[in-house]
Amino acid sequence: MKKSTIICIAYMALCYTGLVAQSTYFNITESQKFKDKNKTTVVEAVYTTDTNETIVARSTFKNLIFEIYDNKANIVFNYEAPLNKRESIVGELFYGNTLKIFTVFSPTKTERVISCHLLNIVDETYKKIELYNTTVEKRQLLFSGQNKRQTNFSISPNEQFLAIATDNIKKNINSYLIHVFDAQTLQLLYTKEYYSNEEKFFQSSDMAIDNSGNIYNLGKEYIKGRKDKKDNKANYTFVLNKINKESIETQHIALGEQEYIESLRIIFKEDTMNFVGFYSEERSGRIKGIIQIKIDNNTLAVLEKKSFKLPKEVYEGIYGYRKAVKKSKKELRSFYLDYFLEDEFGNVYIVAEEFYVTQSYVSNGMNGGGYWATTYHYDDILILKFNTEGKLEWGRSIFKKDGSPSYYAFTYRDKLHIFLNSGKNLKEKKDGRVKVSKSWFESSVLYDFVYDKDGNVTREVIQENKGKTRYIPYSGSFRDGKFIMFNHSKNRKRLMILEAKN
Repeated sequence: MKKSTIICIAYMALCYTGLVAQSTYFNITESQKFKDKNKTTVVEAVYTTDTNETIVARSTFKNLIFEIYDNKANIVFNYEAPLNKRESIVGELFYGNTLKIFTVFSPTKTERVISCHLLNIVDETYKKIELYNTTVEKRQLLFSGQNKRQTNFSISPNEQFLAIATDNIKKNINSYLIHVFDAQTLQLLYTKEYYSNEEKFFQSSDMAIDNSGNIYNLGKEYIKGRKDKKDNKANYTFVLNKINKESIETQHIALGEQEYIESLRIIFKEDTMNFVGFYSEERSGRIKGIIQIKIDNNTLAVLEKKSFKLPKEVYEGIYGYRKAVKKSKKELRSFYLDYFLEDEFGNVYIVAEEFYVTQSYVSNGMNGGGYWATTYHYDDILILKFNTEGKLEWGRSIFKKDGSPSYYAFTYRDKLHIFLNSGKNLKEKKDGRVKVSKSWFESSVLYDFVYDKDGNVTREVIQENKGKTRYIPYSGSFRDGKFIMFNHSKNRKRLMILEAKN
């Protein structure tokens, strides 16, 4: 395969430029800026390999761009794969030294072609494989659950099996399919319909696959219609399907009285799995606390079910200590689970972000008329820590306002790190809150919010953003003590590397 010309050889010799700022936990370096002819790109994936190389996938309207950087941020490989006009990216996975980007091509209103773009980081080769094709009802989506995280792709821990879940909804029937592949060759092993019902609507929440190729799909089955609440009670139950080539086992998980759950995530263990999510006493989408349901992997029996109300410190961080008691009687809303993180001692951290959309009418003034403006809100962050016994130890929150995805979270040793940008003047209010936001004329700063094992927080400045040196933590990558992220510039790209100190 012929490599494309490596971008900006004349501009780069990417090398270390020294420390950007002092950090208690990381050695911080930046690469030199390099010219990027693709001015408008979306970072689809960033991964660090066992050999400390970094593989990046970015997309434009016409191309899928793969880049490999060495451990000093020198670009060593670049390849641009063409994308069809009606080809969209729907998922990504990295295993076996290969980055896999999954796409759906829609040649007609009803035809769908699912493909995989592969880049092997060892031999620096690219190829595209067509996985399968299917048909849908006119303009019907192939993948459901289009939210902030992908739930339609799952890889087994031993990297032998790959599962892809798709919708197969027709005019008079709700149907859902599982496609299982050999994860190494991408050969289709089998396809199985795991849910089909003419009357009831089903919504998938999460999926996992074990080392034997058994697939566990968890979702909500609605009793009547599609409303979450009916006759002042939950209008759904959760359904767990255990799927393999020979059979399907099903377990219904009933909810408690006045218990509403928007969705559940699967935390998979060897013999058991935990379903974790927010619960409400009022309606789905609101939060009274967090619920855990422990399941036996073999029998699918419910072994344990427990719930925890949000600690008062969560409300204090969002509303201040004056209003915390009053606000704690009400439920939070619009939070989405982003991270389930486990430290080296087995403690689990759950991190969620408030996300909602508003619309407002903008008048053209004397010219008459106007238009509707849509605003996306990525606001407060919720943090919960559970010990190795599954008990809630503490909860914290970050009072934040932003208009785009803004943060990245990871654990290293016994600490939780949350990287985000905020205004330079990060001050504590009289009510105890610290507001993370940026005013129009205020310069911004990249922060590291560090939480120790007891929930105490310190805020360290990574760098003061100047010009086009603003970095985007949201699309970064952390692995083996190294965090890597791109800057915000359209055509003068730069990487920041934060390597944990010994």
